[in-house]
Amino acid sequence: MAISTIMKNLSMATVGAVMIALGVAGTAQAQTIIDTTPSWNGTDSIIPFGENNTATYGQTFTVGSDNVLNDFTFWLNDFDGQSDVVDFAAYVTEWDGFKATGSILYQSGPQSTTNAPGFEQFTFNTGGIGLTSGKQYVAFLSASNFFDGIPGTAELGATGFQDVYSGGDFVFYNNGSDFSLLTQNTWDYTGAGGFGDSAFKASFSQAIASVPEPTTMLGILAFGAFGLGSLHKRKQQKTTVKA
Repeated sequence: MAISTIMKNLSMATVGAVMIALGVAGTAQAQTIIDTTPSWNGTDSIIPFGENNTATYGQTFTVGSDNVLNDFTFWLNDFDGQSDVVDFAAYVTEWDGFKATGSILYQSGPQSTTNAPGFEQFTFNTGGIGLTSGKQYVAFLSASNFFDGIPGTAELGATGFQDVYSGGDFVFYNNGSDFSLLTQNTWDYTGAGGFGDSAFKASFSQAIASVPEPTTMLGILAFGAFGLGSLHKRKQQKTTVKA
């Protein structure tokens, strides 16, 4: 049966029921934003980040009902005139209150500062990773896997020791070139108060229901048309008996 014929046989109520069954939803839009930057003056920072210094800087955050992390952003400013830029990558893992834990949920490709004047914005698009509502996670930058013997140093944008975000804090670990320590030992600073927050942004959305394949959709529509046809046939038979 052609799709157009099936649709003509369906009542508006049936179409509505089919649409509900399909779980049809609009395009996912970012609904929750974590943003500490309104409290950042664009110059306050925590230093030093990079090789031979603090290798890992990050921000913990708590996931709400919108539990798909779409992207997150940090700001770095390397020191002009130094012999090397800072090489690093960005990561996301769960946070147990003292350290990163579990598997790496997101890892960016290699990144580098550019020795450009002022702070550079580094935004990482995760592709949409599903997290657990109510749990705490840590997004962090680490130079640990990129030591090359030429120490580059940078500063991380921060809120000037203001604790402006209640769901997390700035954290760091002097773990050197040993990346594995990040999930093995308590970090040097776990957000117990005093340093405030990183200049940090993250956007989240809700997961949306999957839509069935076209063949499944046709099956549902055909079933609805068959049901209406059967009902119409029964009504005709009942009328004949009364006559």
